[in-house]
Amino acid sequence: MGIKRIFTWLGIPVIPMSSLLVFLLVSSFVPISFSSCADDDMSESPVPAMRVNYSCNITTINAALQQTDVPHLDCQPGYVLINGHQNASDVIGMGGLLIFHSAFEDTYYAFDLACPYCYDHTHKVQRIEMNDTFAAVCPQCESEFRGVQYGSPAASVGPANAENLPLRTYRAKRLNYNTVLVTP
Repeated sequence: MGIKRIFTWLGIPVIPMSSLLVFLLVSSFVPISFSSCADDDMSESPVPAMRVNYSCNITTINAALQQTDVPHLDCQPGYVLINGHQNASDVIGMGGLLIFHSAFEDTYYAFDLACPYCYDHTHKVQRIEMNDTFAAVCPQCESEFRGVQYGSPAASVGPANAENLPLRTYRAKRLNYNTVLVTP
């Protein structure tokens, strides 16, 4: 069975060799880029990428930080704000950490608590807070980041939105049933 016949049998269109040759010649002179539309409209966060190394126990972190009035990290959605070091080995970024447990899938996201707009304009850290609708909000400039529960660092309201300044993101990985590790 010939190669043309196999492709036809599988439903794969057969491209004439002359067309393929023209495509290869043109593509060698014309740069072709394939990129995601989601990243095209998002700039880099002005908050420096800091060294991060933070590990937490999912079921006890809220109690340890005395955050009894917020949905715990083991809930979906749930979050924890890390504003200070619990252990000497903790490295928590520029302004602290927001670790968010997604409402839609069993995924964890981590963001720096430093407001990108305030840092970009003053090089001082203004800490992000969470509101009742699971949006991260800067109390200084009133920028809102409503997409943190979906893993999006993009601003949705305020001057950070106008200047397209996202939160600094870090990797959050669930190591086992009870532990989340945040790294750069």
